[in-house]
Amino acid sequence: MNNKVQSFFNDKKKVKDMTLMAMFIAIIIVMGFVPFLGYITIIGISVTLIHIPVLIGAVFLGRKGGIILGITFGLTSFFRALTSVGLDYLFIFPWVSILPRFVFGLIIYDVYILLLKILKVRLIALVISFVLLTLIHTLMVLPLMISAFPLALNLPDVASTIESGGEGLLSFMQGLNTFDAAMAIIFSILLSNGLIEAALAGSVGAIVADRLLAIFKKDETNDSDDMEGEDIASID
Repeated sequence: MNNKVQSFFNDKKKVKDMTLMAMFIAIIIVMGFVPFLGYITIIGISVTLIHIPVLIGAVFLGRKGGIILGITFGLTSFFRALTSVGLDYLFIFPWVSILPRFVFGLIIYDVYILLLKILKVRLIALVISFVLLTLIHTLMVLPLMISAFPLALNLPDVASTIESGGEGLLSFMQGLNTFDAAMAIIFSILLSNGLIEAALAGSVGAIVADRLLAIFKKDETNDSDDMEGEDIASID
């Protein structure tokens, strides 16, 4: 009977994981394409909120789930960029939109588990890991955006689309031709958009994840008790 019980739990976990995966993918897609839901545009660049369901989903679904959600995040950013203007249009380059989101999804679960082992308190581990991971995500994306400037400036269609996002934006990009200037824009965006995104992830995202983990853990405990009772009854 132990084998049957184990098989039951394995099948139930697979169904639960598939359901959660579908739910989080749907949330990411909806947030990606509904205006002002997943991205809030401020002065030509968007404050990203989609990273929050990616963070929460990866905590539940592990490394593989995090990768899938991260790639979904990147793909929504890529397709959204096709109809965007300003700096957001730079996300048409896959190494800007998809690559950093793949790495982001890859490391979420491991960073959370590491901090949980060190700190021992789930909510604190979630808050710190979500803030840290959001800042890492921003620090990955911004240099890759700037690395796309030369290519964007040499492609007339891309350059004109970027210019339509705000007066002087193309000239601004052309002026970022030194390492110091690039570092200045990275630092300024990190202090504005990056800190807003990190604060939202560490407050809203961490609290939601903590409550959901508590609910799921309680359900799993109840299921385990029920199955153990059925197993004992069948042996008797």
